[in-house]
Amino acid sequence: MQTSNDAFRTFRRVMLAGIVLNVLLGLWLWWWPESFLALIRADLAAPLTWPRYAGLAMLVVGLLYLPAALSPLHNRLVALLSILFRGAFALFFLFASGLLWLPALYEGGLAVLQGVSFWRGWRADLMAKP
Repeated sequence: MQTSNDAFRTFRRVMLAGIVLNVLLGLWLWWWPESFLALIRADLAAPLTWPRYAGLAMLVVGLLYLPAALSPLHNRLVALLSILFRGAFALFFLFASGLLWLPALYEGGLAVLQGVSFWRGWRADLMAKP
């Protein structure tokens, strides 16, 4: 019999990978905004306070996702909101900011992986109940 712990293992791994990537990208954007903006082919912002603020926001958002990564069944709202927010960020990068494909693929890819793995874990948890 599969437990809810086993069912959400993939979701936890995807969430933790996304959190680690968010923290690393946030630190990069915070400390070296020019090189990060050049990589994603975005216009250089002036002043650099705003890209640095975005890096700090990525750090904070990554940390706010931790409850969902640690216990997705008990923090279901945070888990579902993380999927929704990643999808919204992907749409933002596609349409609101001049077709920035790399960040859109990053956020959209993680949204799909998180969504599918959460759905599979939730379904397995429901099927395991008597």
